[in-house]
Amino acid sequence: MDEISVLRETFEPGAAPSAEAEQRARLALRNRMAAPAPARRRVSWRLSIPVAVTAAAAVTAIAIGTAGGPARVGSPGPAQSAGPVPAPPYLKPVSAAQVLENAAWTAEQETWVDPRPTQFMYVETLEMLNPPEIQRKKPNGAMIPGKAQYRKIQQWERIDGQVRGEIRDGRLQVRTQGQNKSYWAFVPWSQIVELTSPEKVAYYLEHPEGGVLAMPEALAGQYVLPPDVKAALFRYLAERPGMRVNPDAVNLDGRAAIGLGRTVEGYLSEELLFDKQTYTLIGDRLVAVADHVSRSDDGTSYTTRGDLFRQVIYQDMMIVDKPGETN
Repeated sequence: MDEISVLRETFEPGAAPSAEAEQRARLALRNRMAAPAPARRRVSWRLSIPVAVTAAAAVTAIAIGTAGGPARVGSPGPAQSAGPVPAPPYLKPVSAAQVLENAAWTAEQETWVDPRPTQFMYVETLEMLNPPEIQRKKPNGAMIPGKAQYRKIQQWERIDGQVRGEIRDGRLQVRTQGQNKSYWAFVPWSQIVELTSPEKVAYYLEHPEGGVLAMPEALAGQYVLPPDVKAALFRYLAERPGMRVNPDAVNLDGRAAIGLGRTVEGYLSEELLFDKQTYTLIGDRLVAVADHVSRSDDGTSYTTRGDLFRQVIYQDMMIVDKPGETN
Protein backbone atom coordinates (compact mmCIF):
# COMPACT_ATOMS: atom_id res chain seq x y z
CA MET A 1 0.00 0.00 0.00
CA ASP A 2 1.45 3.42 -0.96
CA GLU A 3 1.20 6.59 1.09
CA ILE A 4 -1.52 8.13 -1.12
CA SER A 5 -3.74 5.06 -0.73
CA VAL A 6 -3.24 5.21 3.03
CA LEU A 7 -4.43 8.82 3.14
CA ARG A 8 -7.37 8.23 0.80
CA GLU A 9 -8.73 5.31 2.82
CA THR A 10 -8.38 7.21 6.10
CA PHE A 11 -10.26 10.47 5.52
CA GLU A 12 -12.93 11.87 3.21
CA PRO A 13 -12.15 14.32 0.37
CA GLY A 14 -11.69 17.81 1.67
CA ALA A 15 -11.07 16.72 5.27
CA ALA A 16 -7.78 17.29 7.03
CA PRO A 17 -5.89 14.06 7.69
CA SER A 18 -5.68 12.85 11.27
CA ALA A 19 -2.39 12.45 13.11
CA GLU A 20 -2.70 8.67 12.75
CA ALA A 21 -3.24 9.00 8.99
CA GLU A 22 -0.16 11.18 8.66
CA GLN A 23 1.85 8.65 10.68
CA ARG A 24 0.75 5.77 8.47
CA ALA A 25 1.53 7.71 5.31
CA ARG A 26 4.95 8.68 6.62
CA LEU A 27 5.75 5.09 7.59
CA ALA A 28 4.54 3.75 4.25
CA LEU A 29 6.74 6.22 2.37
CA ARG A 30 9.75 5.50 4.59
CA ASN A 31 9.34 1.74 4.20
CA ARG A 32 9.01 2.01 0.43
CA MET A 33 12.25 4.02 0.30
CA ALA A 34 14.14 1.70 2.68
CA ALA A 35 13.01 -1.77 1.67
CA PRO A 36 14.74 -3.56 -1.21
CA ALA A 37 12.66 -4.83 -4.09
CA PRO A 38 11.76 -8.51 -3.47
CA ALA A 39 13.34 -11.03 -5.83
CA ARG A 40 11.29 -13.99 -6.98
CA ARG A 41 13.16 -17.27 -6.73
CA ARG A 42 12.00 -20.11 -8.92
CA VAL A 43 12.87 -23.77 -9.05
CA SER A 44 13.76 -25.55 -12.26
CA TRP A 45 12.97 -29.06 -11.07
CA ARG A 46 9.64 -30.71 -10.42
CA LEU A 47 8.93 -31.58 -6.79
CA SER A 48 6.15 -32.76 -4.53
CA ILE A 49 5.49 -32.33 -0.82
CA PRO A 50 3.31 -34.41 1.53
CA VAL A 51 0.14 -32.84 2.85
CA ALA A 52 -2.72 -33.53 5.22
CA VAL A 53 -5.41 -32.47 2.82
CA THR A 54 -8.16 -31.37 5.21
CA ALA A 55 -6.53 -30.02 8.36
CA ALA A 56 -6.50 -26.27 9.00
CA ALA A 57 -3.23 -25.22 10.55
CA ALA A 58 -1.04 -22.24 11.12
CA VAL A 59 2.62 -21.45 11.19
CA THR A 60 4.84 -19.01 12.99
CA ALA A 61 6.99 -18.45 9.97
CA ILE A 62 10.04 -16.74 8.74
CA ALA A 63 12.08 -19.22 6.68
CA ILE A 64 15.66 -18.20 6.08
CA GLY A 65 18.85 -20.04 5.28
CA THR A 66 21.92 -20.24 3.11
CA ALA A 67 22.22 -22.06 -0.16
CA GLY A 68 22.52 -25.75 0.50
CA GLY A 69 22.05 -25.27 4.25
CA PRO A 70 19.10 -25.30 6.63
CA ALA A 71 16.29 -22.78 6.35
CA ARG A 72 14.55 -22.21 9.64
CA VAL A 73 11.80 -20.20 11.27
CA GLY A 74 12.09 -17.13 13.42
CA SER A 75 14.97 -15.23 11.81
CA PRO A 76 14.40 -11.69 10.52
CA GLY A 77 14.82 -10.83 6.88
CA PRO A 78 16.96 -7.94 5.63
CA ALA A 79 14.21 -5.36 6.01
CA GLN A 80 14.00 -6.22 9.71
CA SER A 81 17.71 -6.22 10.46
CA ALA A 82 18.74 -2.75 9.24
CA GLY A 83 17.26 0.65 8.48
CA PRO A 84 13.93 2.06 9.67
CA VAL A 85 11.57 -0.30 11.45
CA PRO A 86 8.87 -1.25 8.93
CA ALA A 87 5.19 -0.93 9.77
CA PRO A 88 2.28 -3.05 8.46
CA PRO A 89 -0.39 -1.47 6.25
CA TYR A 90 -2.97 -1.28 9.09
CA LEU A 91 -1.74 -0.01 12.44
CA LYS A 92 -5.07 -0.91 14.10
CA PRO A 93 -6.81 -3.55 11.95
CA VAL A 94 -10.52 -3.89 12.64
CA SER A 95 -11.58 -6.55 10.15
CA ALA A 96 -10.44 -10.02 9.09
CA ALA A 97 -9.41 -8.65 5.70
CA GLN A 98 -7.16 -6.03 7.32
CA VAL A 99 -5.52 -8.57 9.66
CA LEU A 100 -4.89 -10.90 6.71
CA GLU A 101 -3.38 -8.06 4.68
CA ASN A 102 -1.05 -7.36 7.60
CA ALA A 103 -0.18 -11.07 7.67
CA ALA A 104 0.53 -11.02 3.93
CA TRP A 105 2.74 -7.95 4.38
CA THR A 106 4.64 -9.71 7.19
CA ALA A 107 5.19 -12.76 4.99
CA GLU A 108 6.62 -10.54 2.25
CA GLN A 109 9.32 -9.28 4.63
CA GLU A 110 10.76 -12.80 4.91
CA THR A 111 13.75 -14.10 3.01
CA TRP A 112 13.75 -17.43 1.23
CA VAL A 113 16.13 -20.09 -0.07
CA ASP A 114 14.73 -22.81 -2.35
CA PRO A 115 15.13 -26.28 -0.82
CA ARG A 116 16.81 -29.12 -2.66
CA PRO A 117 14.55 -32.08 -3.62
CA THR A 118 16.46 -34.35 -1.21
CA GLN A 119 15.95 -32.09 1.81
CA PHE A 120 13.21 -32.35 4.43
CA MET A 121 10.63 -30.06 5.96
CA TYR A 122 10.80 -30.28 9.74
CA VAL A 123 7.66 -29.15 11.58
CA GLU A 124 7.35 -29.16 15.35
CA THR A 125 3.98 -28.43 16.96
CA LEU A 126 2.26 -28.59 20.30
CA GLU A 127 -1.21 -30.13 20.05
CA MET A 128 -3.63 -30.02 22.97
CA LEU A 129 -5.17 -33.42 23.69
CA ASN A 130 -7.38 -35.00 26.32
CA PRO A 131 -5.98 -38.00 28.23
CA PRO A 132 -6.26 -41.27 26.23
CA GLU A 133 -9.07 -42.65 28.41
CA ILE A 134 -11.17 -39.58 27.60
CA GLN A 135 -10.24 -39.58 23.91
CA ARG A 136 -11.51 -43.16 23.58
CA LYS A 137 -14.98 -42.24 24.85
CA LYS A 138 -17.88 -41.85 22.44
CA PRO A 139 -19.05 -39.29 21.67
CA ASN A 140 -15.72 -37.54 22.07
CA GLY A 141 -16.22 -33.97 23.20
CA ALA A 142 -14.27 -30.83 23.99
CA MET A 143 -10.97 -30.44 25.81
CA ILE A 144 -11.41 -30.78 29.56
CA PRO A 145 -9.82 -27.91 31.49
CA GLY A 146 -7.19 -29.16 33.91
CA LYS A 147 -6.89 -32.52 32.14
CA ALA A 148 -6.11 -31.68 28.52
CA GLN A 149 -2.38 -31.19 27.94
CA TYR A 150 -0.09 -30.24 25.08
CA ARG A 151 1.80 -33.03 23.30
CA LYS A 152 4.88 -32.28 21.20
CA ILE A 153 4.69 -33.59 17.64
CA GLN A 154 7.79 -33.77 15.42
CA GLN A 155 7.60 -34.68 11.73
CA TRP A 156 9.96 -34.65 8.76
CA GLU A 157 8.67 -34.74 5.17
CA ARG A 158 11.04 -35.02 2.23
CA ILE A 159 10.47 -32.37 -0.42
CA ASP A 160 9.73 -34.96 -3.12
CA GLY A 161 7.01 -36.53 -0.99
CA GLN A 162 8.57 -39.98 -0.89
CA VAL A 163 9.96 -40.19 2.66
CA ARG A 164 8.41 -39.33 6.03
CA GLY A 165 9.91 -39.37 9.51
CA GLU A 166 8.27 -38.88 12.90
CA ILE A 167 8.91 -39.42 16.57
CA ARG A 168 6.85 -42.27 18.01
CA ASP A 169 7.25 -43.55 21.55
CA GLY A 170 10.39 -41.46 21.85
CA ARG A 171 12.06 -42.97 18.79
CA LEU A 172 12.55 -41.72 15.23
CA GLN A 173 10.68 -43.82 12.67
CA VAL A 174 11.26 -43.30 8.94
CA ARG A 175 9.00 -44.66 6.18
CA THR A 176 8.95 -44.50 2.39
CA GLN A 177 5.93 -44.36 0.13
CA GLY A 178 4.53 -47.86 -0.31
CA GLN A 179 6.47 -49.37 2.57
CA ASN A 180 4.17 -51.82 4.38
CA LYS A 181 1.38 -50.51 2.12
CA SER A 182 1.73 -47.07 3.66
CA TYR A 183 0.86 -44.12 1.40
CA TRP A 184 0.17 -40.43 1.92
CA ALA A 185 -1.02 -37.62 -0.32
CA PHE A 186 1.25 -34.79 -1.46
CA VAL A 187 0.83 -31.66 -3.56
CA PRO A 188 3.45 -31.14 -6.30
CA TRP A 189 5.88 -28.40 -5.40
CA SER A 190 5.86 -27.26 -9.03
CA GLN A 191 2.23 -26.27 -8.54
CA ILE A 192 2.73 -24.70 -5.12
CA VAL A 193 5.41 -22.24 -6.28
CA GLU A 194 2.98 -20.92 -8.90
CA LEU A 195 0.44 -19.80 -6.26
CA THR A 196 1.63 -16.20 -6.24
CA SER A 197 -1.73 -14.38 -6.40
CA PRO A 198 -5.27 -14.90 -5.05
CA GLU A 199 -6.41 -15.63 -8.62
CA LYS A 200 -3.84 -18.40 -9.00
CA VAL A 201 -4.86 -19.87 -5.65
CA ALA A 202 -8.48 -19.93 -6.81
CA TYR A 203 -7.47 -21.65 -10.05
CA TYR A 204 -5.45 -24.25 -8.14
CA LEU A 205 -8.46 -25.08 -5.96
CA GLU A 206 -10.46 -25.78 -9.12
CA HIS A 207 -7.63 -27.64 -10.90
CA PRO A 208 -5.47 -29.48 -8.35
CA GLU A 209 -2.53 -31.22 -10.00
CA GLY A 210 -2.74 -35.00 -9.64
CA GLY A 211 -6.16 -34.73 -8.02
CA VAL A 212 -4.68 -33.88 -4.59
CA LEU A 213 -6.26 -30.82 -3.03
CA ALA A 214 -5.07 -28.97 0.08
CA MET A 215 -7.07 -26.02 1.34
CA PRO A 216 -5.23 -22.69 1.75
CA GLU A 217 -5.25 -23.01 5.56
CA ALA A 218 -3.49 -26.38 5.29
CA LEU A 219 -0.96 -25.10 2.77
CA ALA A 220 -0.18 -22.09 4.97
CA GLY A 221 0.20 -24.23 8.05
CA GLN A 222 1.96 -27.39 6.94
CA TYR A 223 4.52 -26.24 4.38
CA VAL A 224 7.64 -24.12 4.40
CA LEU A 225 6.35 -21.78 1.72
CA PRO A 226 7.99 -19.07 -0.39
CA PRO A 227 6.99 -15.65 0.97
CA ASP A 228 5.04 -14.63 -2.14
CA VAL A 229 3.01 -17.84 -2.00
CA LYS A 230 2.22 -17.43 1.68
CA ALA A 231 1.14 -13.82 1.10
CA ALA A 232 -1.10 -14.89 -1.80
CA LEU A 233 -2.82 -17.49 0.40
CA PHE A 234 -3.60 -14.87 3.05
CA ARG A 235 -4.95 -12.46 0.45
CA TYR A 236 -7.09 -15.23 -1.03
CA LEU A 237 -8.57 -15.93 2.40
CA ALA A 238 -9.22 -12.19 2.86
CA GLU A 239 -11.47 -12.29 -0.19
CA ARG A 240 -13.54 -15.24 1.01
CA PRO A 241 -17.01 -14.53 2.43
CA GLY A 242 -17.62 -15.28 6.07
CA MET A 243 -14.11 -14.62 7.40
CA ARG A 244 -14.40 -12.75 10.69
CA VAL A 245 -12.43 -11.76 13.76
CA ASN A 246 -13.37 -13.65 16.92
CA PRO A 247 -14.04 -10.89 19.48
CA ASP A 248 -13.07 -13.16 22.38
CA ALA A 249 -9.51 -12.80 23.65
CA VAL A 250 -7.19 -15.62 22.67
CA ASN A 251 -4.19 -16.57 24.79
CA LEU A 252 -1.90 -18.99 23.04
CA ASP A 253 0.73 -20.24 25.45
CA GLY A 254 1.08 -16.81 27.01
CA ARG A 255 0.91 -14.91 23.72
CA ALA A 256 -1.96 -12.63 22.77
CA ALA A 257 -3.45 -13.83 19.48
CA ILE A 258 -6.14 -12.81 17.02
CA GLY A 259 -8.50 -15.57 15.92
CA LEU A 260 -9.78 -15.41 12.33
CA GLY A 261 -12.17 -17.95 10.91
CA ARG A 262 -15.51 -19.09 9.62
CA THR A 263 -18.43 -20.64 11.45
CA VAL A 264 -19.19 -24.25 10.52
CA GLU A 265 -22.22 -26.34 11.46
CA GLY A 266 -23.71 -23.22 13.01
CA TYR A 267 -21.79 -23.38 16.28
CA LEU A 268 -18.09 -24.09 15.64
CA SER A 269 -15.44 -21.60 14.51
CA GLU A 270 -12.41 -22.89 12.58
CA GLU A 271 -9.78 -20.30 13.27
CA LEU A 272 -6.26 -19.37 12.29
CA LEU A 273 -4.40 -17.66 15.14
CA PHE A 274 -2.17 -14.67 14.40
CA ASP A 275 0.25 -12.99 16.78
CA LYS A 276 -1.35 -9.73 17.84
CA GLN A 277 1.87 -7.73 17.47
CA THR A 278 3.65 -9.24 14.47
CA TYR A 279 0.72 -10.79 12.54
CA THR A 280 2.65 -14.02 12.04
CA LEU A 281 0.60 -17.20 12.01
CA ILE A 282 1.20 -19.05 15.29
CA GLY A 283 -1.57 -21.63 15.67
CA ASP A 284 -5.05 -22.84 14.89
CA ARG A 285 -8.05 -23.93 16.89
CA LEU A 286 -11.62 -25.21 16.68
CA VAL A 287 -13.81 -23.49 19.27
CA ALA A 288 -17.55 -23.36 19.98
CA VAL A 289 -19.15 -19.97 19.41
CA ALA A 290 -22.64 -21.05 20.50
CA ASP A 291 -24.29 -23.63 22.76
CA HIS A 292 -25.24 -26.81 20.92
CA VAL A 293 -26.68 -30.28 21.46
CA SER A 294 -25.48 -33.10 19.20
CA ARG A 295 -27.28 -36.42 18.93
CA SER A 296 -25.85 -39.43 17.11
CA ASP A 297 -25.66 -43.20 17.30
CA ASP A 298 -22.80 -42.76 19.78
CA GLY A 299 -25.00 -40.77 22.15
CA THR A 300 -25.81 -37.17 23.00
CA SER A 301 -23.18 -34.52 23.64
CA TYR A 302 -23.63 -31.00 24.97
CA THR A 303 -21.46 -28.12 23.83
CA THR A 304 -21.13 -24.81 25.64
CA ARG A 305 -19.97 -21.60 23.99
CA GLY A 306 -16.21 -21.35 24.48
CA ASP A 307 -15.56 -25.11 24.52
CA LEU A 308 -12.28 -25.91 22.79
CA PHE A 309 -12.13 -28.90 20.44
CA ARG A 310 -8.70 -28.36 18.89
CA GLN A 311 -5.71 -26.14 19.57
CA VAL A 312 -2.28 -26.34 17.93
CA ILE A 313 0.78 -24.16 18.50
CA TYR A 314 3.51 -24.11 15.85
CA GLN A 315 6.88 -24.23 17.57
CA ASP A 316 9.40 -24.57 14.77
CA MET A 317 9.58 -25.00 11.01
CA MET A 318 12.70 -25.36 8.92
CA ILE A 319 14.41 -27.15 6.06
CA VAL A 320 16.94 -29.79 7.14
CA ASP A 321 19.04 -32.41 5.38
CA LYS A 322 17.71 -35.59 7.02
CA PRO A 323 15.12 -36.93 9.49
CA GLY A 324 16.08 -36.35 13.10
CA GLU A 325 17.71 -32.96 12.48
CA THR A 326 16.09 -30.06 14.31
CA ASN A 327 18.49 -27.20 13.61
